[in-house]
Amino acid sequence: MKKLLSVLLIFSSLYVKAQENTSTNPVVSKLHIIAASLDSFRRKVPVEKVHLHFDKPYYSLGDTIWMKAYVVIQSNELSALSQILHADLIDDKDSVRVSLHLPLTNGFGWGSIVLDDTLLRAGNYHIRAYTNIMRNLGETYFFNKAVMIGNAMPPKSITQSSSSSKKSVVPKNIDQPTPANDDPAAISVQFFPEGGDLVNNITSKVGFKAIGANGLSREISGYVVDKDNKQVATFQSEHAGIGAFMLQPAADNTYTAVIKLAGGTEKRIELPKTAQQGLTLSVTQSDDNVIVNIQASNSLLNTGDISLVAQANNIVQYTGGKLLTTNSITTVIPKNRFPEGITQFTLFGPDYQPVAERLVFIRAPDNHLKINLVQDKPGYAKRDKAHFDVQVTDQDGKPIVGTFSMSVTDDGKVPYQEANETTIFSNLLLTSDLKGYVEQPNYYFTDNNADKDRQLDNLVLTQGWRKFTWKDIMGRNFPTLVYHAEEGFGLNGMIVTDKKKPTPVAGGRVSLLINIGGGIILDTVTNAEGRFSFNKFPFRKGTRFNVMATDAKGKKDVKVELDEPTPQAVTLKNLPVDQAENKDFSTYLENSRQRFEELDKNGLLHAITLKEVVINEKVTPETIKEVAVQHSENLAGAGKADQVLTFIDLLGCQSDLLHCLTGRLTGVQGKADGLYARGFDSPMYIVVDGIGGRELNSVVSSDVSSVEVLRGGGAAALYGMHGANGVLIITTKRGDVDYTAYETEHRTPGYNKPAGLPSYTFKIGFDLRKQFYEPDYANPKTNTQIPDLRTTIFWKPNVNTDETGKAGADFFNADGTGNYKVVIEGLDLYGRLGRQVFHYTVK
Repeated sequence: MKKLLSVLLIFSSLYVKAQENTSTNPVVSKLHIIAASLDSFRRKVPVEKVHLHFDKPYYSLGDTIWMKAYVVIQSNELSALSQILHADLIDDKDSVRVSLHLPLTNGFGWGSIVLDDTLLRAGNYHIRAYTNIMRNLGETYFFNKAVMIGNAMPPKSITQSSSSSKKSVVPKNIDQPTPANDDPAAISVQFFPEGGDLVNNITSKVGFKAIGANGLSREISGYVVDKDNKQVATFQSEHAGIGAFMLQPAADNTYTAVIKLAGGTEKRIELPKTAQQGLTLSVTQSDDNVIVNIQASNSLLNTGDISLVAQANNIVQYTGGKLLTTNSITTVIPKNRFPEGITQFTLFGPDYQPVAERLVFIRAPDNHLKINLVQDKPGYAKRDKAHFDVQVTDQDGKPIVGTFSMSVTDDGKVPYQEANETTIFSNLLLTSDLKGYVEQPNYYFTDNNADKDRQLDNLVLTQGWRKFTWKDIMGRNFPTLVYHAEEGFGLNGMIVTDKKKPTPVAGGRVSLLINIGGGIILDTVTNAEGRFSFNKFPFRKGTRFNVMATDAKGKKDVKVELDEPTPQAVTLKNLPVDQAENKDFSTYLENSRQRFEELDKNGLLHAITLKEVVINEKVTPETIKEVAVQHSENLAGAGKADQVLTFIDLLGCQSDLLHCLTGRLTGVQGKADGLYARGFDSPMYIVVDGIGGRELNSVVSSDVSSVEVLRGGGAAALYGMHGANGVLIITTKRGDVDYTAYETEHRTPGYNKPAGLPSYTFKIGFDLRKQFYEPDYANPKTNTQIPDLRTTIFWKPNVNTDETGKAGADFFNADGTGNYKVVIEGLDLYGRLGRQVFHYTVK
């Protein structure tokens, strides 16, 4: 025991020695080089991850998919790098059917996809989401989630006018995605020796994973025989076709797994070949520690030093090394030195080449946020108004400033197993760092116990994972960064001579005229190849623009050739869909059919279901401020600011917005390069219609509905590092508000393009954030005769807590009775995650 303790202390202490002397000790010096190389990779190749929270798990044509995006780096801290998120809906033919481009503010944003039955059909889809930076590492590391979309829509031909005496006949059959075939004999079983290799005479754990023809797991059992057909081990999968067994291979022997199939048949698969000599790496966990065991063949003793490196999020968390003098070395490392999630342990041989590797999942529940939901009364009736107080703290009870999203569904209409969910925990901590499909990812995060811990360890033992190879890291052979963080969209093209054989025009002058408000004009010059580029456009999809060009001498006999945007190719095939969910999905579709039928009878099907943002009755706000901020995307909440200016306050402004606001904002000073909050040396962060990083000169004063000022505090903290100097939130006027009813003067006439210029439309750009439709049963004008059969009762993507850790939500229940399910999840400014599922009753 004393000898073992001595080995533990020697091996563990080398991490400390690395800080003392990196020049005289070659082991420590090499470990320092390994750590420095990985740190260089982390700094030069930024890695972002995406999580999407959806309002519900599956949909019908006619629905709207509502989503909140969280983009993080390193230890799940919100990323300030990318300001655009791309999200695609991809069908089972690997074709992109819908693409969204969502603005990100301090790493989060939200949007929606309308499932138009004229453009889509029922089927198995998947949604992928990524930033431009993520394209450098490939589609494997994009967010991907399988989504079943059925068809519960009534045929359009059955919709009758209100004066018709004919009854609508709605077919009872409901289209569902076609299930994939699964031949019981078509089963693939892979075996994964712990650390990488089986070595003769060393006992090792062997993980295995069984997958059927439909891409989903198959539960199996069997046994292992040697070359003489002698049984040496047995195995039984535990969850999702995954399990493990122990095996000590012998020299000059081979091993075969015999898998038992349905009907009494068997399938034989050879296990990986064993090495005559080598090193093995085994990792286990106790409540407080990670225990690493290294075993070596006799022939490797006293041949050199071995080294152990543990890294998580591309940051070295532990290093150690020593001369290999014994067959077995064990080291114990406290868990609290590792972040929650995947940690990679790599063993380097005497030549400092990686010889064994092991992934381990570290749990840290004490780092989770505590989300408490308190309803205003113990139970509700149909169509009652519900109010929830949200209180978020850390484990010590301290209030948390963070961003969260909240969905409420009728549990009877949208039944779903929590184990099948894609949650902020299962995604950011697990699947985003594993290569390949993980079945029932949230299974490992519900009802945590020793069995779940063992099954989770089996998962990471068998799941492939590579964001880099050590050979490339040590050689500083980092991937070329073709794609960079986006702050806006680009418009690129070429100017050529207007001749039969056009040639590029170098030094040509190009003007871009954008049809927004009073018009925006940008200028540039073509390069030697005749190419031009306008970058960082914070404009919405569909914005109209014109391009005017001349050659270097001002002659107009040139042509403009605009580049077509290149979409991200689909290389990751459609994800498998668990048909075991069909019963719950059928329940959802049947309820959707009833809802759509009622809407169709009342002539509201396309007004509400396909365009949830359309409100047939104009809402009359009580004050000018309510009118001005009703479309505000202030992360702290519309109108929750230190000061609010409305469009009435800005009447008569004929100058640019910078000069218009100078002198009108309390505690804010105007300078040549922007607006400064008092006491700060850098200008305030400008957000226009939810899009950050804008310039004041890109906004016309007469187009502004409201200006909200956040001079600091918890509200500005929601914008992360961007909010350090204060935030100015500008909301422009929208077409659904009659501003002239409140103004004493008409708006300044808009931009008119010069005659004769061809007009274009931005094919890509930010998608308009739509407002989730909610009936207001407190309004006497609301039609209460129509049955309220909603499945998603409430969706709020921007539940943002203040300095007290509090937020709130109000909504009206539907006609469905029974259990309603509330799901709220999100994170704070330090990357700490939280999720809470809550049920309440409607009678």
